[in-house]
Amino acid sequence: MVSLLLLIVLGLAEGIGLLMIIPLLHLIGLGGAADSGVVTAFIGRSLALLGLPLTLPAILCVYVALVASCAVASRFRDMQNIKIIQGFTYFLRNDLYEDLTRVDWLSFTRIRAADITHVLTAGMEMVGGGGQLLFMLVSTLVIAAVNIVVAFTLSPAMTALALGIGALLLLILRPFNRQALHIGKEFHQAREEMFAVVTDNLGGMKVAKSYGLEKRCAHHFRVATGRLVDQVIKFARLSTATHMVNEIGAAVALSVLFLCGVEVMQLPAAYLLLLAFLFARVLPKFSQAQRYYQWICNTLPSYGAVLAMQDRLVQGQEPRCASAGQPLRLEQEIELRGVSFRYDQTSHDDAVHEVDLMIPARRLTAITGPSGAGKSTLADLIMGLLVPDQGQVLIDGAPLEGPRLHDWRSAVGYVPQETFLFHDTVRANLHCAQPDAGEEDLWRVLQLAAAAEFVARLPQGLDTVLGDRGVRLSGGERQRLALARALLRRPALLLLDEATSSLDVENERQIQEAVRRMPRDMTVVVIAHRLSTVRLSERIVVMDQGRVAAVGAWDQLANQAGLFRSLVQAREGTPRL
Repeated sequence: MVSLLLLIVLGLAEGIGLLMIIPLLHLIGLGGAADSGVVTAFIGRSLALLGLPLTLPAILCVYVALVASCAVASRFRDMQNIKIIQGFTYFLRNDLYEDLTRVDWLSFTRIRAADITHVLTAGMEMVGGGGQLLFMLVSTLVIAAVNIVVAFTLSPAMTALALGIGALLLLILRPFNRQALHIGKEFHQAREEMFAVVTDNLGGMKVAKSYGLEKRCAHHFRVATGRLVDQVIKFARLSTATHMVNEIGAAVALSVLFLCGVEVMQLPAAYLLLLAFLFARVLPKFSQAQRYYQWICNTLPSYGAVLAMQDRLVQGQEPRCASAGQPLRLEQEIELRGVSFRYDQTSHDDAVHEVDLMIPARRLTAITGPSGAGKSTLADLIMGLLVPDQGQVLIDGAPLEGPRLHDWRSAVGYVPQETFLFHDTVRANLHCAQPDAGEEDLWRVLQLAAAAEFVARLPQGLDTVLGDRGVRLSGGERQRLALARALLRRPALLLLDEATSSLDVENERQIQEAVRRMPRDMTVVVIAHRLSTVRLSERIVVMDQGRVAAVGAWDQLANQAGLFRSLVQAREGTPRL
């Protein structure tokens, strides 16, 4: 509202400044036979109210004061506009990211990381730029309107003619706007593709280097950036063509208006000079308005992509909780009752099919089976990341749904196969699980996870920066640090998903030793292939094709005919199932 009011005031001030040129021209002898009458009298009365005579120095001083005041007000207006645009993009970006954090896990896995990164960064910058252009367009139109009003007071006929020429010029340029919108869509797609190439190449750079694919990665990036450059050039070609047509049209229009003023209407010199000055200002405003509108059209696809992404995230959101509750305690058991789940609802294949399973509290349970048997899906269901299509997951007999879903997740410590560590210190990576943990708590969990020794050897100990994704640590060290982070939460359930599958024998032994030392009041579930890890468990669940094939202790399952015994016999001389 303040910005709009300033815009109107500045436009009026500019109009007053333009009107002051008429008595100024008369005072220096350019008025001609016909006096400016009403305008000069109005200016004279206004100066008299200020105690100033209608003289050349007085008019010039007032004119300079008006221009200086407008310059100060313009700066204030521009700062207000920037604050408005930045506030809008700040709100939109943070609102979008908050929606992302609330989306359910299944929907999250279907979103390409590059797409959300693109929308949150470059997409938002385009939206902010479009907003700034909108303010500039409105400002241009207001100033043009003020100039037109001033021109109309001098010569309605000439002003009407100028407006007609301007409207014809805009009509000629109308197809250019449709092209700008189309180019904007292609530009957005090209930039989205470039983000995807960068994300994929950075994520797979180690593989690319090991396979000697550096040239292939560079080629893909070159192709993506080439498409982006093509769209920029295409829009520049359109924008410069628009500017060229506007410049030629404005010159023709000004010539026609000047000719009509002299030959047809025979206007006085003061009026003619002022009208020429006004039209020389107004006609470029048409050109500016057209270009701003064209640039706005170019940014609209980015704004549409932001709204589309937000709509997608909102549709995939989990139900909101009224308030954060306390982490659930696990006293008796986790039960899966008739649980089925499929990732693709158009498919007839369940990832997990009619599973009935009980996981006792304060015990170590291993879930094993062939690849693709549904082990990780079962783990996600147990954690509450996935919601069953059929059946129920129960914690101590109560369904895992509604507010209990979030309370249960806060009671779970999770260590995945692919460990993620932040580009930060050891301390910060641990604190993300429990921000208020003290020094003693940190060393306690590091000791439990068999990580205290190597952390103590790091150059700055807990304050050592680990590098991107923990690149300064070995795979086993990263896993042990991730285990310590999970333990810092004092979870009711500790879930290790293939946490030792990519480790060497020594690192696997250290993780296994850490698991053996887990507090007896903690429930531990291990998803594993390796026989040595499975053998640690008090209870083993064997999965096959999404179903529970067998449940029991090692000796029981290894000695009875079935899938587990076949797998053990097939892998007897190797460390994996």
